[in-house]
Amino acid sequence: MANHHMRNLKFDIKQFVYVKPSKPTPIGNISLSTIDNVSDNNGFCFVVHVYQSPKDSKNSFQKDPALMIKEALSKALFYYYPLAGRIVKHADGKFIVNCNANGVPFVEAVANCNLSSLNYLDGSNTEIAKHLVLDLESEDEHGFQVYPMLLKVTKFLCGGFTFGLGASHNIIDGSGASQFLQVIAEFVSGKSEPSVKPPTWEREKFDGSITKQPLEFPMDEASAAVSPYLPTTKLVNACFKVDNESIKRLKMSLMKEIKSDKNNNTMEENFTSFECLASYKEGKNKSLEIE
Repeated sequence: MANHHMRNLKFDIKQFVYVKPSKPTPIGNISLSTIDNVSDNNGFCFVVHVYQSPKDSKNSFQKDPALMIKEALSKALFYYYPLAGRIVKHADGKFIVNCNANGVPFVEAVANCNLSSLNYLDGSNTEIAKHLVLDLESEDEHGFQVYPMLLKVTKFLCGGFTFGLGASHNIIDGSGASQFLQVIAEFVSGKSEPSVKPPTWEREKFDGSITKQPLEFPMDEASAAVSPYLPTTKLVNACFKVDNESIKRLKMSLMKEIKSDKNNNTMEENFTSFECLASYKEGKNKSLEIE
């Protein structure tokens, strides 16, 4: 993107609220697992979802997307109530979740441009993406994060919007975040109950101590594959675009490789996108012929 366009780009905050569960939820402290307390998990993961304006509704959504998402979030938090609490540090130094229903920080913002001028974020411009997530100071006097989740909806002049999600890896992983977003989407679509089974919080069963004894390597270290690019201090930010056509070509290639049924239309559904990408990555690894 041209520098002059970046200078003219503005994101104005319309509203900042704490979205609370739609109905009363349990109050109190709940444990995190030992793995949740590993220092590597003490950080935020951010993702931005981009939604173009529907072409069949005069270039705008029939309802305010920020309002719909906010209402759906409140309903979803009834089932995922720990996300409406705060992560605090116990006297023993471990993180726990204080379920206090104080709510998830939610920001509604407005941009002074169309999504098309940002190429629908179809690239690796992280500087723009930073404006589309809620980078809230979430520390207390001890210096650790306290918000399990942060949300930001940014509306654009074209009628499209972005949905920025920030989640603490102490409390939620990629699979859990996907399930939570599915529940929000279902409430937005008008459902009264989520189709997925509400989560069960039993992480106290996995609260133990991490052994200081090194784990036994499952194979002879001398025969293990080692990347020729490691160790290295050179890190780069890269974006790999895998579109539907690329997935389709990978699926076709897999079908030819295993000499499966000639009916491509039915066999194509036997491979998920993840399986195709995983097989391609494995194939690329093998082609390196790393000893």
